[in-house]
Amino acid sequence: MTTFRKFWLIGVAIALLTNGCERAIEYLPPLPRVEIPSNQSRKPALASQSASTAKIEAGVRQSINQVRQKEGLQPLQNNERLAEVARNYSRQMAENNFFSHTGADGSTPAKRVETAGIVYWVVGENLFKGTNINQPVKVAVDGWLKSPEHRENILRPLFTETGVGVWRVNNTYYITQLFLRR
Repeated sequence: MTTFRKFWLIGVAIALLTNGCERAIEYLPPLPRVEIPSNQSRKPALASQSASTAKIEAGVRQSINQVRQKEGLQPLQNNERLAEVARNYSRQMAENNFFSHTGADGSTPAKRVETAGIVYWVVGENLFKGTNINQPVKVAVDGWLKSPEHRENILRPLFTETGVGVWRVNNTYYITQLFLRR
């Protein structure tokens, strides 16, 4: 174990004992940035399915940031790599006809983000599935705000970045929003 890692772990333990989980993260030094070496290939980016799904993704980000700003919170920055993870998960749910925070392969939101090579302190996820709706952005965001757990993700000051991914099959929309703090 490196000296840096030992001191970092000691800092984590002290911060947790004195401040609790969420407060501890505010006091910890940042982890070193880890990037995928350029000689290792990455899967090609999963772009928005269509212009209309790209518009829905942007609408969700905008609506969530409006809610956060009304509550005195900083807006979430768009993270396109995180959006790729969200988009891929929405696509998986659509293609495999399931709806859950646990993937068909047993994956969790944290595992999906880690597998994409994204380093983070904390991650959260909101999901939406709706059929035959005219305004998927409004319906999704309103639904999340009525759910205590989803609302907590939206209004958690700890989160600084977001990625939204939409996949549509026929008249059904699958929306995944990931929240993250590096």
